Amino acid sequence: MSETETGGWADTDTLRAVWDEARDLVRRLEGTSVERLTIVAGGTRIEIERDTAAVTATGAAAVVPAWTAQDGAAVADADARHAITAPLLGTFYRAPQPGADPFVKEGDVVDATQTVAIVEAMKLMNQVHAGIPGRVVEIVAEDGQWVEFEQVLMYLEPAEG
Repeated sequence: MSETETGGWADTDTLRAVWDEARDLVRRLEGTSVERLTIVAGGTRIEIERDTAAVTATGAAAVVPAWTAQDGAAVADADARHAITAPLLGTFYRAPQPGADPFVKEGDVVDATQTVAIVEAMKLMNQVHAGIPGRVVEIVAEDGQWVEFEQVLMYLEPAEG
């Protein structure tokens, strides 16, 4: 391929890698409520936009997430639990690597800065911290599950005083 054929990319391996990442990201976004996503890294810009009108015109059912950030907050407010939510969309993992012990289990007492899980997005592992001291009372998300931005991952019972 010439530089003109690759849109100015001199290195076809780099172009192919970016294209593969973009395709993977599009597959991961299927079934989510994300309508538009822009990623800028160095000199590369990837924009993905879902045409919701086209989806509706084809007769496909609209995808509605099973939860909303407001739903999670309402549940947490109702019983005074603290919801730990996903900081971004990606794959939720309870352990630092396959086969390792989970960061936390139900019943564990955690401090505010403690890592309780990770969310992988674009091959980057993003730590999820407790946010407040407390005891893990419920882990909602399944290990290896795709999670949305602000989806509730687990609940803490806040520490006294």
